Amino acid sequence: MMRALVLLLLAAAAQTHRTDADADSDDSPPDAAALLLLSKAPPSSFEFPAAPRFAGVVAPLAAAVDAKAIAPWLTRLTLFPERYYRSQNGAAAAHWIADQVRALPVPKGTKLTVSFFNHTEFIQPSVLVRYENPFVKNLTGTVIAGTHMDTLAQRHPLGQGGPNPGADDCASGSASLFEALRVLTTNNWVPGRAIEFHWYAAEEISAKGSKEIANMYANKSIPVVAYLNVDQTGYVMPGTRPEVGIFSDYTTENATNFLSLIVEAYTGLPQVKNQRCGQECSDHVGWFRAGYESAFAFEGARKNGFPDIDVVNPDGSPLDTLEFINMTHVGVFAKNTIGFVVELSLAGTYNGTVPTSAALSRSSSNLLFGLLLQTTAGSFVCLVCVLGISLMLV
Repeated sequence: MMRALVLLLLAAAAQTHRTDADADSDDSPPDAAALLLLSKAPPSSFEFPAAPRFAGVVAPLAAAVDAKAIAPWLTRLTLFPERYYRSQNGAAAAHWIADQVRALPVPKGTKLTVSFFNHTEFIQPSVLVRYENPFVKNLTGTVIAGTHMDTLAQRHPLGQGGPNPGADDCASGSASLFEALRVLTTNNWVPGRAIEFHWYAAEEISAKGSKEIANMYANKSIPVVAYLNVDQTGYVMPGTRPEVGIFSDYTTENATNFLSLIVEAYTGLPQVKNQRCGQECSDHVGWFRAGYESAFAFEGARKNGFPDIDVVNPDGSPLDTLEFINMTHVGVFAKNTIGFVVELSLAGTYNGTVPTSAALSRSSSNLLFGLLLQTTAGSFVCLVCVLGISLMLV
């Protein structure tokens, strides 16, 4: 009898105790689409480069990253009272990000597509952006970089959907991604294989948004070369050096090693490698579970990360505010993102040269001229004559 009573008490305690890993969860039952991956990604034949190859392309782009451009964008995102996945403010923040992307100029011959992924269980959509060159036919797969835009406000009198600017978690990562895309389009970089930038809803709730999207990609057998996750990029603990944290769980070796090479080549900051979440802590998890190559970059050593994520003071006053954000550090992760997506987008090209509409026209002219040169000697003489007359008439 006593033994049965002890077992009953232990079972009750197990049901009521919440660990830190459970802090992201809400009281609603988890949606099957987000938590159950129905299929795996198609096998990939892509071979990661042994080293970065396109420094001549990437270095000028990385140098164009501008902390002065990052600051107002990041600040504006924190002005939404919150970005909770079930709130109108959360949905409005997603639409604002989409509008910012649509306003970017793009080089002639490229295509920038902005779309919403509307989730079934909550109002905040995820923002999916695709930047591609329709004239590239021989490079398969897509390179994706992602972050999240939603917030959580534990301890708030109004509940976890209460006000929280979420400056570091994760307006900082959102700003790093936008700055990377801004630099690429405004500096006339033309992709090889397509790249995508994702801003996810509901990361704070067991990464539901990104899991649902990764599941959709796997179910449709969409080839993805690699996924880079960027979460919290703006905090440098006082008294410590700026670093880049790289995680080894829920990631793949190929993508993680390549990310490390990118950080070394294009930012030069010390790296804190082989860190572990020990739980499903961010949006890379869904892509890893779906069978895609994945890597995760963080603002530094996990122990030195911003200490007050997803919480506010008991009176509702915020903790995750702009005063703790190092805009230069946010820019470092824009550079990491640029290096990662550009190098993989151009992998398989000759010196990073990709066709555009203008390039195709030049190639056609060169091909025609080459064919004419291969004709008979008499025809070649006639060609020279025609060219000479044409020049005289100009």
